[in-house]
Amino acid sequence: MASDGNTRTLRRARIGATAAFMVNGAMPATLLARYAEVKETFGLTTGAFGLVVVATTIGMAAVLHLPGVLLRRFGARAVTVLGTGGIALAFVLAAVGVLTLQLWVFVLGLLLAGFLDSTVDVAQNAQGLRVQEELGRSVLTSMHAGWSIGAAAGGAVGTLAATLGVPLVLHLLVWGAFLTATVAIAGTAFIPADRGEDEERPGRVPASAWRFLIPLSLVAIAGITVEDIGNNWSAVLLSGERGIEPASAGIGLTVLLAAQFAGRLLGDAVINAFGANRTIVASLIGILLGVGLVAWAPDAALTLVGFAIAGCSSAVTVPLAFAKADAVPGIREHTGVTLVAWTMRLGLIALTPSIAGLGDLFTLPIALSIIALVPFAALVLRLAMPDGDRAYTRSS
Repeated sequence: MASDGNTRTLRRARIGATAAFMVNGAMPATLLARYAEVKETFGLTTGAFGLVVVATTIGMAAVLHLPGVLLRRFGARAVTVLGTGGIALAFVLAAVGVLTLQLWVFVLGLLLAGFLDSTVDVAQNAQGLRVQEELGRSVLTSMHAGWSIGAAAGGAVGTLAATLGVPLVLHLLVWGAFLTATVAIAGTAFIPADRGEDEERPGRVPASAWRFLIPLSLVAIAGITVEDIGNNWSAVLLSGERGIEPASAGIGLTVLLAAQFAGRLLGDAVINAFGANRTIVASLIGILLGVGLVAWAPDAALTLVGFAIAGCSSAVTVPLAFAKADAVPGIREHTGVTLVAWTMRLGLIALTPSIAGLGDLFTLPIALSIIALVPFAALVLRLAMPDGDRAYTRSS
């Protein structure tokens, strides 16, 4: 637990890490808000544009084990600040591609942004976990709530810039500079990692560690499965299967994101009260219940209840998966977080085309039911773990 003399330092570090999460959410969301404009500028079909923007996720998955290496070498502050500046420049490069009608430049910018974003994501989570360790209680989930706030703010700024006709390059240049400066200030509050005996640990991941990391990766993928369903399929499902007018079908995503944000605000209190393992199990059960309702509810009202349950239940999955992965014994510092983040990105690449393919082959409700096998598998593996909360400790 933090001593009285250390309380102010840890409070500043918590605020600084939360600010970094907000910036990380605000940076890409501002471009996402102008994607319709980008699509129109390039004259792409919806399918073609979907293939183009997946470059961001491909870039995220391409980092492999690099974030852990960079963190051990340079520390969370340097990686977060410099990486954020790099993301800002990558988005400006993408905007230049739009301005010059060079699609390959736009794609290159997205690839670089995704590559750096994945690295920064691991770095800010590592700092959040360091603060959490020093405080002796769960706080990482509330930091992820900061990401949600930042994403909403970034989307609002992007929408406003588009409405005012601000050129995309100027918009992303100014917004990126502001956010980079913000995270540079926030980074001054970061606390350094206590490396201890980390350098004596083997560089490879032993087989004993994978029995923890594989279930944790599935927990994280279960969480982003809910987000993917909300982002890409909620409007399609509500308008095509539940009779909601297309103009109003966005309410499904709104309900899901609002519930997820509320879950992230309350998640730390739940974790501290009931323990991480019980919270993971309850969250996975909630995701299964929520997705089941979304897929098979007989009317729109119950479908929205399903989105709310799934969103709230998914709120803690990724933060808890990262926290548990960081404490897996026998591996180097940040390796667990890096590997779980990487497998999560791979899962994200596969999710949307898998749902689309299964939806074409069967129906969208059946496709969502099949995808629910991911949280089901995560739940089965979690229940099979002995002494879930005590199985993860770097001192073991």
